[in-house]
Amino acid sequence: MPDKIKINAEKLKRNKPIEEKREDVEEVKVSAGAIDKVIDYAFNPTREKIREMTIIDRLQARLLPQLDLISLQWQYSIEIALYRQDSNEYEKLYNKKQPTPPDLLEVYMYRVAQWQKSREGKNLDRAIDLALAETEAKAGEDDFGKGADDYYKD
Repeated sequence: MPDKIKINAEKLKRNKPIEEKREDVEEVKVSAGAIDKVIDYAFNPTREKIREMTIIDRLQARLLPQLDLISLQWQYSIEIALYRQDSNEYEKLYNKKQPTPPDLLEVYMYRVAQWQKSREGKNLDRAIDLALAETEAKAGEDDFGKGADDYYKD
């Protein structure tokens, strides 16, 4: 019986699958940028970052998003009034044909998240901690302390 069955030796060999060449994937950094940016946010925040970098208590963190909505709605009312008075002037001033109503729920959720970062100054503290850690790490890499102590003398 073994004489009648032909075995294909090529099919019995174990073949490695052909490896596909993968493109190098750029490493995604955890931080938004250089430590200088964190320091800049902490000490010179933009109008948008002020909401995340100020120190507020929990009551303010609840009320300030509502204040942002009132301000946004007030601005929208002014836009409507200006549009109704003179639509051509409105178009020149705002670079759009007519006022678009703001998405208040989206804005409210975004502002709550922003202001909650400021509660008890947590975001500011974390930014300062990151800046200090980076500065200490750079100091260790650059050997700034070398030669300042007898231990390092050759």
